[in-house]
Amino acid sequence: MAEDITHDCFLSLIKKPENFNPARASLRTYLYSAARNLAMKQFRNSGREAALDDLIEEPPIPRRQEPLRRLLDEELTAKVREAVSNLPPLQREALVLFEYEELPLSEIATVVGTDVGVVKSRLHRARERLRNSLAPYLNSNPDFVTLEKA
Repeated sequence: MAEDITHDCFLSLIKKPENFNPARASLRTYLYSAARNLAMKQFRNSGREAALDDLIEEPPIPRRQEPLRRLLDEELTAKVREAVSNLPPLQREALVLFEYEELPLSEIATVVGTDVGVVKSRLHRARERLRNSLAPYLNSNPDFVTLEKA
């Protein structure tokens, strides 16, 4: 499905290049917006939401880690993935675009069609929910990275 959406995104740009206005947004922002809109259309048509597992690939774990550490890391990864997937869709979208795609707030606002203040609010609420749901892991794992970005 992702390949089809990506294909359709670039095909729409080739067919109607006049839809892209460099004075309004960067090409990157335009493509993210187009991909998001096509994906939302696809999900509406199929009558389901995307599972987070469908959107994010699992990073490989180095083989030299000891088995217990690897097991704990896998458990923590699963809990974080579950916590993120349990976020409301708009909060999850803002969090994934900011934390994983590393988009600036202004580009996220353009992609989702809202203003920067709304994106900040969604990020704040998403982080609070994650902090609450992952509290047992945050307190017991000193290696766990905090949810706040500088």
